[in-house]
Amino acid sequence: MSNTTVVVSAYQFFNKYFDRILSISGLLPLDLMPENISNIKPSNDESYPTRIIQAETIAYCIALAINECKNEPRKPYKTILIDVYLKEISNIETMKEVGYEHSRYAVLKRQAVNEFAGRFNVYAIKSGVGSIIELSQT
Repeated sequence: MSNTTVVVSAYQFFNKYFDRILSISGLLPLDLMPENISNIKPSNDESYPTRIIQAETIAYCIALAINECKNEPRKPYKTILIDVYLKEISNIETMKEVGYEHSRYAVLKRQAVNEFAGRFNVYAIKSGVGSIIELSQT
């Protein structure tokens, strides 16, 4: 991780950076589940390399952002994000779970990723990693 802000779309973030951040932080996708948030607070141990602390902090921001997303019958954003990115369930299975057809599901997924990006950016700034990565909304 560098000190230069990387601005990427939220989709690109999940496809390209998400696994890398988790790998550096030593976490698994399921570790970011809402019920595990209290177990993944970033380390303050100064003996840890900066990149590990930054990755842990970014992972923590991911978990907080997903947890804060709406999860209503017409806006099942949290369910979509958890199923697709944390539980690694296929889009087809997630689509069936939330009860929408392909075209409506695609809109909902895009809205979920956009809501996640906005919330992630807020948490990243609060946690001091906003200067490392910023997610653009699509």
